[in-house]
Amino acid sequence: MKKPAEQQGCLAIGLSSAECAEVLEVIEPILHVSSQEEFFEWTQSELQRIFPHGKLVCGVGRLGKHGVHIQHVMGYNFPDEYIQALQQADGLTSSPIIAKWMREQQPVLFEPWYEEIVKSAPPGWLDNFHRFGMINLAAHGICDFDNHTASYFSFSCIPGLLHHRHAFLLKLLVPHMHAALTRVVSSPRFKKRTSAQQTKLTKREKEILQWMSSGKSNWEIAQVVGLSESTIKNHVHHILGKLHAATRAQAVAKAINLKLINSKH
Repeated sequence: MKKPAEQQGCLAIGLSSAECAEVLEVIEPILHVSSQEEFFEWTQSELQRIFPHGKLVCGVGRLGKHGVHIQHVMGYNFPDEYIQALQQADGLTSSPIIAKWMREQQPVLFEPWYEEIVKSAPPGWLDNFHRFGMINLAAHGICDFDNHTASYFSFSCIPGLLHHRHAFLLKLLVPHMHAALTRVVSSPRFKKRTSAQQTKLTKREKEILQWMSSGKSNWEIAQVVGLSESTIKNHVHHILGKLHAATRAQAVAKAINLKLINSKH
C-alpha cells in the first residue's frame, strides 16, 4: 500500500515510522478547526507534540513591495510591542525575516548569529528581538495564486537549535494551518464580531486611526489635530479596546479591512 505524501516526506528526512504517524495524528484535528479558539487550542496542544514553541503569531495580509499590510493578526504569548515595532511609517509591516520569506517563499529559520539576516536588518531590529525575549524564529506562509495576499506564521522560543527538520515541518504544517486560518477569518462568527465593531468608533477616533495608518506617533497626531498628547493616547487606548486589537498595527489593519479608514496601498 502506497504511503501518504506526508509520510513519505517524513521518512525522507529521517523520521521513524512512529514519528511519521505522530505527524499525521497532529495534522488530522486541524482539518476540523473553524474558530480562533479552536485554532489556538490545537497549536498549544497537538502542535506542541511535534513543533514545540513558546510564542506564535499568525495573520493574513496584502503583500506590498516592501512589506505586508496586515488585515488580520492573532497570536499566542507573542509580544505585541515587537509587532508594533515592525510597523513602518507607510503603514506596512516588515522585518528581515518577512522580507526574506517574501523573496524566497520558503521557510525561514533564524538564530541571532545568522549573519546573512542580521546584516540586512535595520538599526535596532536585533536589539528589539533580544529585548522582547524572542530567542529564535521559524517562519513560513502561503501566498494566493496571484501573490497579492498571504498568510504568515512565525514561531519563536523553539527549544534547541533550528535545523532542516523544522523547515520541513513548516512546509508540511503551514498549508493546513493556512486553510484553518482562512476558515477562521471567513467564518460568520468572526465576521459578525468584526462587523459589529464598525459602529463603535467616533468621528474623532476614525480621524486618529487614519493618522495612525500613516505611521504617526501620538505626539505627531496631537500636533496635527490640535489636542494634547495625553488626549491622543487616551483615544488610541479606546480605539484598541473597541477594535479588540493588541497593537496599533493590528487596529489599523482591522480598520482598513472594515473600511473604517482609507488604505493608501
